[in-house]
Amino acid sequence: MITAKHEHQPRTGTGAVPAAGVTLPARTGARCEALTSLPATPEAAPALRRFATTSARAWHLGAGACEALTLVVTELVTNVILHSGSPRVTLRLRLFPGALQIEVHDTGRWHRDVTRRTGTPAALGADAAVAPEAADLLYSESGRGLALVEAYTAHTTIRPSRTGTTVLAELPLT
Repeated sequence: MITAKHEHQPRTGTGAVPAAGVTLPARTGARCEALTSLPATPEAAPALRRFATTSARAWHLGAGACEALTLVVTELVTNVILHSGSPRVTLRLRLFPGALQIEVHDTGRWHRDVTRRTGTPAALGADAAVAPEAADLLYSESGRGLALVEAYTAHTTIRPSRTGTTVLAELPLT
C-alpha cells in the first residue's frame, strides 16, 4: 500500500539530506546504513542502482532482494529525475532484521500530476551526450513505476513537504 502524508511544518537544515526522524513506524536501530547524494541527472539512476547493488552485496543479501532493490531504486530515482525539478537526489538504505528500508529524497517540488514522456531523446530535444542506459531509462514507457514499487515492498510512504519529497519503501527480506 502506498500512502501519502503532507507535512506542513518547516524543516531545519539545508534540505539536501532528509530531515532527522523521517522513518517508517517501528523501525529503530539499523544494523547497516548506506547514504549517498548525486545531481539529479539521467546519469544518477544507473549510478544509484550500482550503489544500491554494491551495498546489498556487501550486506550479503540474496539475489532476489538485490533484484527487487534495483527495481525500486530505479523507479524512485527516475521519478525524481523526471518529475521533481530537484537539483539533487539522495538515496539512503537501512538494513534491519527482516527488512531493508529504501529512502529517496529530493529538494524539488512535488507534482500530483505525473508527466509522461514518450518518443526518443532526439524527438524530445534531449542532450545527445546522455549515456545509453540513462536514455533508455528516460524515454522508455512510463506510468507503472509506483505500482511496481508497491508490488515489491511491504509499505511505501510518500512525504511531500515545502523542502522536497521523501519516499520511504520497506522491502521485506525473507
